[in-house]
Amino acid sequence: MTVSHIARIDAYVLQDDKPAAVRASFGTFTQRTAVLLKVQDQFGHHGWGEIWSGYPAFGAYHRAAMIEQLVGPMALGRALVDIPALQEEWETALLPMLRLAGEPGPIAQVLAGLDCALWDLAARVQGVPLYELLGGAARPLRAYASGVSPSLSRAQLDQLRAQGFGAFKFKAGFPEDSALDDLQRTVAMLAGDEIAMIDANCGWNPDQAHRALARIRSLPLQWTEEPIGCERSPTEWRALRAASAHPFAGGENLLGLAAFRAAYEWLDVIQPDLGKWGGVSRVLPLAKEVLDRGLRYCPHAFGTNVGLALAAHVLCAAGGDGILEMDANPNPLRILSGAFVTPEQGCLIPPPRPGIGVDPDERAMGAYLRHHAVAARGS
Repeated sequence: MTVSHIARIDAYVLQDDKPAAVRASFGTFTQRTAVLLKVQDQFGHHGWGEIWSGYPAFGAYHRAAMIEQLVGPMALGRALVDIPALQEEWETALLPMLRLAGEPGPIAQVLAGLDCALWDLAARVQGVPLYELLGGAARPLRAYASGVSPSLSRAQLDQLRAQGFGAFKFKAGFPEDSALDDLQRTVAMLAGDEIAMIDANCGWNPDQAHRALARIRSLPLQWTEEPIGCERSPTEWRALRAASAHPFAGGENLLGLAAFRAAYEWLDVIQPDLGKWGGVSRVLPLAKEVLDRGLRYCPHAFGTNVGLALAAHVLCAAGGDGILEMDANPNPLRILSGAFVTPEQGCLIPPPRPGIGVDPDERAMGAYLRHHAVAARGS
């Protein structure tokens, strides 16, 4: 069988300027963006990936420029024989840029998204779902509604239930005490078989976090996510974890294997984002290591259906009892990125289609397509 070589990379920047407002502790989303990657081989086979570009919106254009001008030309012509080795090689080649430009995050995100697209391409070439190529099998995955306001009404909660959700992650980390009052009222509306988590998005300082943890101590929460920033000292994290009645979750803002391993000491739930660091090549081995240590792997996913599908396939391959994050806020970019399965009675099963089972329609991107960058042989 002839080996696939990378022949073309398309980066699509999608942007919605009038989204439903999503308020987090670090700010309010007034725009939603997505960077979708399509990689094609010399035979026309393709694979899709997603580069994290959640906030701020203008970062999406920078990531696309990096594909077009820096990473794409380096990747063209390379054989898909050993995808993890390619990522390692490209990381080494980009060290001068990382040092001089001081951009470890953007470089990691672009390589992660590209790695995901290559794995999707490899699975499609072999005609198997990605989870199968990775050594896993399809299974029901419990999914939770993410990005949920702590002050939602009973009618809004019922709408989420009607969408198939029985687990909910509420925004937290706000300076005002009323947000915790709202959270307590909302959690009290949940049924006995429903579960709740909170995500502070690094919004509290250590003192604020200690006070907040004391206030929510009696709530039945699966976890408290990112109560403080990942840049805080191990001493501060240890003290908070010792004071918490609930497990701690985090990982979407960690960069590098060493950072994850250090955080094993205070995190119970590890949440890497496949489009932000590592891609499939790094996150799947990390997930298996996490499970071997008795911790929980729950991938972060707050973008389009491309990123969601990738997270679902890797979760199937990794095993464990992790649950799948699904942005519950209206987002047309998620729909444009291709249809994916929706939860039924709280769970979903990735479809048995080749690759990730999601195919964005480039012709339908229409008014949301703000930039199209291309790296191709001869261009």
